[in-house]
Amino acid sequence: MPLSFSIATPNNFSFKECLWFLDRGFDDCLHKVQGGSVTKLLRIGDQGHSLLRVSESDGALRVDLLKGEARESEVIDYITEWLHLEGDVAPLKAIARRDADLEQLVEKYWGLRLISIPDLFEVLCWSIIGQQINLTFAYKLKRSLVEAVGESETYEGQTYHVFPSPKQVLELSFDDLKAMQYSSQKANYLHIVAEAFLAGEISVEKLSLMESTPEMLKCLMSLKGVGEWTANYVAMKCLRRPDALTYGDAGLLNGYKQLKGLDRKPTREELETFFGQFPGWEAYIVFYIWRSLA
Repeated sequence: MPLSFSIATPNNFSFKECLWFLDRGFDDCLHKVQGGSVTKLLRIGDQGHSLLRVSESDGALRVDLLKGEARESEVIDYITEWLHLEGDVAPLKAIARRDADLEQLVEKYWGLRLISIPDLFEVLCWSIIGQQINLTFAYKLKRSLVEAVGESETYEGQTYHVFPSPKQVLELSFDDLKAMQYSSQKANYLHIVAEAFLAGEISVEKLSLMESTPEMLKCLMSLKGVGEWTANYVAMKCLRRPDALTYGDAGLLNGYKQLKGLDRKPTREELETFFGQFPGWEAYIVFYIWRSLA
């Protein structure tokens, strides 16, 4: 029988909204949402792979460890970070009242948490993969990479994957990546990032020592292939910098256009004026604007 345990959920949390984000109709190869639950393969610490299923039961999260021997405490830590269970989002409602359109948006999707990608290498690669292409094609490229060199486990006829390590990504030559429809530029960027990780040039520990978001962004952008959008996406989705703002993001531009009923995409100046009302909540507000595009 699988090991099962519960995680208490905080106020202002909606598992339903979180599942929506994880299952937006794209072919994500790193988790499966089905029947009110999400199943994901993890590589945690020195325990190898662990396959877990998260659902909701009696006002708490139920976690079933389907395969593997991960420690309960490690799984709880991962899920807490992944779903931002320790985040205090209560002030967002009051802050959103500064803009009537945003207030309605936040009320409509209240309980959505800023779901993270806790693996820094994964989020950097994913943001590079997604540069200047639509999400459908980006997910296709990610799947080809993961299936080529990532590790996997099979359970009840379904295969679950973990994102490759830097060493595994470097096993793929430029020709290998180009055969998967990666551009020469993206193939080069993925190699550069993998080499930087193996050389110890970048890590969560190193970035966490930086006191300000601009300092963190500058460090990230020192990597070839990491521009302003990518750096802010990483800061938002992995490093949990609350003031990260993905300028130039297609979802943000289209979502803001819809929010304000514009007949054109907003200018950067318009976005700066809008987000200037909500210092320290930019990342969360971007996430809610993305949600509105459903």
